[in-house]
Amino acid sequence: MTDDSGTETRTAHVAACQFEPTIGDVDANLAAVRDLAGDLEAGVALAVFPELSLTGYDLEVVADLAEPIPGPLTDRAVSLAREVDTTLVLGLPERVGDAVYNATAVVSPDGLEGVYRKQYAWGDERDVFDAGEGPVTVETSAGTIGLLCCYDLNFPEAALEYARRGCDVLAVTAAWRTSFLADWRLFSRTRARDGPCYVVASNHTGDQQGRDHAGHSLVAGPDGTVRAEADERQGVVTAAVPADDLECERERNPVRETRRARGDW
Repeated sequence: MTDDSGTETRTAHVAACQFEPTIGDVDANLAAVRDLAGDLEAGVALAVFPELSLTGYDLEVVADLAEPIPGPLTDRAVSLAREVDTTLVLGLPERVGDAVYNATAVVSPDGLEGVYRKQYAWGDERDVFDAGEGPVTVETSAGTIGLLCCYDLNFPEAALEYARRGCDVLAVTAAWRTSFLADWRLFSRTRARDGPCYVVASNHTGDQQGRDHAGHSLVAGPDGTVRAEADERQGVVTAAVPADDLECERERNPVRETRRARGDW
């Protein structure tokens, strides 16, 4: 579509998808992703799924399930993205030699587009996972996306590095507990304001290994408002992420330009 001046504008739609992965059952989890992604509205450009969505969140098994990326599991994920004709953001453990990373893979019908490794370990995760070293961006039809995983959302500096790189959307994978639900909503909205950018945040549902996950996957707008939010049940929420709204908000809240003028970037 075009605006009144004839300039091309972009309005994409994104989805935050949530379910309770089955611990250790990759086939079942891929099937769950297929079911949710297959039911998306036509035209959804990007669908974000939870942290470790392909294996379940269990620190006792993830190392045994970790694979190289690219590898057999991401090959299957690419085939799935091609089947549903949508770019998918999926969580899985990655093995690189003796190291294991809590990884997020972006797969499209065209192939593996990017891999992000969680930078900040929560609790016992540091006993299992090595730390990722920095931001990863991917070009999509929804704009430039940056990737964060769960506890990374607590760190403004992680999101600000994506703002410096001009990201339009932050895709967040998570296994966030119900006891911290207020933080989940607050940090998702705040990171959107930090950009300004859209945030598409996907969380687990259910009770895995005694972890009561909150659900409430959401899409936050660059003004910090929640544009769509799930409840605690399995499901999907979608929202538009129009580029012109994003540019208007960046003019209204010109924090990027202020940081550059100060020499912070």
